[in-house]
Amino acid sequence: MSARQTVFRPLDPAFMEDPYPVYARLRDQHPVAWGATPAVGYAGFWFVSRYADVAAGLKDNRFGREIARVMPADAFPPIPEAHKPLYAMLSDWMLFKDPPVHARLRRIAAPVFSLRAVLGMRPRIEALIAAALARIPDRGPFDIVSDFSSPLSIDIVADLMGVPEADHPLVRGWVREITLSLDLVRTPERIIAGSRRAGELIAYFERLVADHRRAPQGNLLSLLIEAHDGGSFLSNHELLASCVLFLFAGHEASSLLIGNGLRALAQHPGQWAMLRDGAVGAKSAVTELLRYDSPQQIAFRHALEDVTFEGVAIRRGQTIGFGLGSANRDPLVFLDADALDLRREETRHLAFGVGIHTCAGSSLAQLEAELVFGALARRFPALKVVSHQRQESILVRGLTALVLDCG
Repeated sequence: MSARQTVFRPLDPAFMEDPYPVYARLRDQHPVAWGATPAVGYAGFWFVSRYADVAAGLKDNRFGREIARVMPADAFPPIPEAHKPLYAMLSDWMLFKDPPVHARLRRIAAPVFSLRAVLGMRPRIEALIAAALARIPDRGPFDIVSDFSSPLSIDIVADLMGVPEADHPLVRGWVREITLSLDLVRTPERIIAGSRRAGELIAYFERLVADHRRAPQGNLLSLLIEAHDGGSFLSNHELLASCVLFLFAGHEASSLLIGNGLRALAQHPGQWAMLRDGAVGAKSAVTELLRYDSPQQIAFRHALEDVTFEGVAIRRGQTIGFGLGSANRDPLVFLDADALDLRREETRHLAFGVGIHTCAGSSLAQLEAELVFGALARRFPALKVVSHQRQESILVRGLTALVLDCG
């Protein structure tokens, strides 16, 4: 295959609505394929679609996040002044770091999202879910995304990060604008807006950190402050950037999973009935829903050196997208991979990634989703989709609206 032969266009509307037929073609014909993306800052990227290759690539230290370490300074255009607050914040996210810095930041996050810490949050999460359920009607139509999953998921992580409830709507708006500035659907206007909100959110957490230092509350933010003040070599800017990262990481996957999962279950009423009637547990259901329609579809890395990967020559500095969503439908790993089966025994999905960048908040996301789907199954005997609207993104897959009629 020619190094620049475009095999698929991930921003095509048909692909964004349903990428799985394209993934199947790529796995079969072009397991390492070039995708064209006429987005700001992206000429295109190599896309890896098979499970084994995705898992291997994400563990391969020839692929990393800090491309600036291996490319000359003049390889990148100067960052416009209006974009600098956004990039300054991102530069301290462990998500965009390679070892050894990544390992240091990951150690800071470990106690914050440990299984013990997450289980201690359960009563508060259950209370927030009950309050959110009380605000939606017993029968539709209603938008489960805007009326329930989106505000709930950010309310949970904002609450755990010590954000006062009165400020939750403000934080939701900031997060949404920053999210649009990070994806391949971004525009110069969205980058400027996201950068402005990044500066405002960092300043907000600066004030919140000061409040928590005066009166610790035993939440996630207090744990981060303890790590900083306890000599764990976490700079003040890294502390603030981590606050924003955990806010993002703790809300987006959960919100998208709820929307994707409910739409899938509405399309498979027999599977919903099994969950509703207790024939399958919420934990098994969430694991399969994560595999079936993964909230994160692609994990991007950069080639830190010239690499030959599965017979394809990838040049240093080029971008590689490891297809988590495609890997999770690989028939070589999952029997009848395109079927939703809440009783599936093979559970090795890659929805949370693999390797050093495995999602630090996966335990929290899993618990939250289990509690949500369990509560919804007890509340609604049936699900019927009236309409849906898909989020603009190829990095993640989810809905901005899902109108249900539940009876």
